[in-house]
Amino acid sequence: MKYKAVLAYILVFTLNCLSFFEPQKVLDYLIPAFLVLLPIMAGSRINFTFSRTHIITGLCVCLSVLLPYTLIEMYAERAFEMPNIKFIIFQLIAVAIPEEIFFRGFLQHSIGNNCKAVLVTSLLFSFAHLPVFVIYTDIYSLLTFFPSIVLGLIYMKTKNLLPCIMFHFLSNILWAGFRQVNLQP
Repeated sequence: MKYKAVLAYILVFTLNCLSFFEPQKVLDYLIPAFLVLLPIMAGSRINFTFSRTHIITGLCVCLSVLLPYTLIEMYAERAFEMPNIKFIIFQLIAVAIPEEIFFRGFLQHSIGNNCKAVLVTSLLFSFAHLPVFVIYTDIYSLLTFFPSIVLGLIYMKTKNLLPCIMFHFLSNILWAGFRQVNLQP
């Protein structure tokens, strides 16, 4: 399964890089589909269940990590502007869900769902954001390593993508709102 995960990551990374040079931005919509389809085609079982325990876990992690982040941003006198609805929906459907399926549910699970897997997956997740840094010189894109560690630990503990998706989605919305970034998908 590991070699399938490596090949899938190379394909996704290549498509991600190409998406920055593709004027119609079709790949922005195809990449999320690949992130979901590649694990399925590789025969990976995706662990996603709704349960009160996993919802509460997701909310507790969000509160314990994102509340201090929010307070720091407010202390720095950054105003929060709610992103537009199109951005919010895109973040859930085309970013948080597919990325968590691929990176935690497939890659991390394939590597072993242990501390080593969390570290490797977080490095790969951060590396996948490298084109944003190279093209737009956005240093924040490289900092995705740290929330990815949190996401990996959540998945390692719960073996469920629901709390990971909740944390990923809310992190992106908060980051965009404080940066007043309403990127159009």
